[in-house]
Amino acid sequence: MLTEADSRPAPGTEAWIARITASAMHAAARLNGAGLVLAMANLMLAGLFAPAALVYLILGLVAAIVGAAQLWLLVRIELDRRLFEALAVSADAADPDALDQALSALGWQAPGRAGRSLAERSRATLRFLKLAGALAAAQLLLALLLLLLR
Repeated sequence: MLTEADSRPAPGTEAWIARITASAMHAAARLNGAGLVLAMANLMLAGLFAPAALVYLILGLVAAIVGAAQLWLLVRIELDRRLFEALAVSADAADPDALDQALSALGWQAPGRAGRSLAERSRATLRFLKLAGALAAAQLLLALLLLLLR
């Protein structure tokens, strides 16, 4: 049976987890940026073609909603990226309790979320990379639909 000491990562591992997560958040921000460019193109195409059929107006509305979700996600990704970069270079990476206290004081963390390891936090944050990719793919699909329906 593993003891608590056995389940802790080796020294220096937390800093690498934080660096890897910050890098993934950087990539997610790039995906989101591409998606937002596509959103703007989709809105322009939908506006241009809207007089021709109602479907273009609907696709433009969908592009705007997905774009709004991308804007929210971009802000969230940037916040998390900066936090993980700070954890990577500070001694606080080994003690995430200080981060929990700061997030709780700001009202940014639910009470039951405190006490997670850095690896758990990283796994939770990496879902933003997948979500950014899905939203960018949705914008690309919308662009293709707008062009193919023309």
